[in-house]
Amino acid sequence: MTRKIGLIPGTGSQGQGIALRLALAGYDILIGSRKEEKAKKVAKELNTILEKEKIQATVNENIAQKCDLIFIILPYEFLEETLKPLREIFQEGTIIVDVVVPLAFDKGLAYIPDDVPKKSASELIEQILPKNIAIVGAFKTISAITLRKINQPMEIDLFLTSNNQEAKNEVKEILEKIPGIRGLDAGPLWVSRTIERMTALVINLNKRNKELEHASFRVISSNK
Repeated sequence: MTRKIGLIPGTGSQGQGIALRLALAGYDILIGSRKEEKAKKVAKELNTILEKEKIQATVNENIAQKCDLIFIILPYEFLEETLKPLREIFQEGTIIVDVVVPLAFDKGLAYIPDDVPKKSASELIEQILPKNIAIVGAFKTISAITLRKINQPMEIDLFLTSNNQEAKNEVKEILEKIPGIRGLDAGPLWVSRTIERMTALVINLNKRNKELEHASFRVISSNK
């Protein structure tokens, strides 16, 4: 099955990085925004970087209507107000890839507040959207800067969470088309609680250790 890939929104730094990497892997991408002109401006800039027309632009509502693999890259505090008006628009069978992390900062250090509703962004999205929409957590521990440096090779593990194994496997297959990405099955959706805290950890490691720069995670096995 060929999925139509969209990003809500696709105009921020993280969204742009994901759009670039997916486009370089051969996918056509539709990026959204509340304002179409903003999305068109970003799409033009990204296509200039790519030197080919792989990224198109529209408003978020059209992403929900036209795409069936949709990356959610919103600030955590805007999840409910953005997704609730779209919940009846999403196609049945759509896969939502949740990239959101509910970060807070105290004296420059990142953490996940204890009072996060539903314990993780992934679980909150699952609560907001209809039951016929599969949620897959991914891309939570990779920095936007790393994603945007498209001329630098990556060797990074993505941790995938979902209550829908088929959707998780499909997302893994798609994302592993990106050179240097390995998708690892981290378990059901509630494991996003751990993954999101790993995001806070890696941010703090990068800040406090000069030898690290936009570091991410790679799982090392002793098996040979």
